[in-house]
Amino acid sequence: ARNAAIYLGKEDRHNIRRPLNIIRDGHVTAIFRGEHAEFEFIDVSKEVYDHIITYTTANMRAAGGNRALVSNDFTMPGDKMKHPKKVHDNIKRSMDAYKANLDNKETRQVARSAMPVAAKMNPFVYQFNFVTLGESLFKQRIWEKGAQSNTAKVVEGMFELCNAMDPDLWEMFYQHKGTPALQ
Repeated sequence: ARNAAIYLGKEDRHNIRRPLNIIRDGHVTAIFRGEHAEFEFIDVSKEVYDHIITYTTANMRAAGGNRALVSNDFTMPGDKMKHPKKVHDNIKRSMDAYKANLDNKETRQVARSAMPVAAKMNPFVYQFNFVTLGESLFKQRIWEKGAQSNTAKVVEGMFELCNAMDPDLWEMFYQHKGTPALQ
């Protein structure tokens, strides 16, 4: 509210509806860059991690690198599969090769070359500003068609968390940046 008042040259800095009007009226949303949400991800696949990390405007990322990453399990694709058992077996075979590299005392960096993208990551944390969430991440991963199923599920959960905290703000983002605005 304060930043919106300053942006619009208004005296009343406590009008919490004003930021919503900025979104609705199509003004520059840069005032939301100072607002952020932080998410901790547990049991998320490398594939989803890769799809989320593409947003280079993340405020903060805390994730183990090649030296720290060890995976003990994998996720199945959320997309429609013709042969789920064969897909499972192929991913498991790749995961077994990764584990064999570790058992043979290869470094984690070397072992990871055999790791499937479906491998579950260690817990990691991302912090995004509201502009990145509302105009990029949510838009590209859930409001527009085309995101892979597991990524869409994780990002939908992120949106639900944000929406639960401030439904007025996130419904306004959805109405003006999301699916209704894209149709």
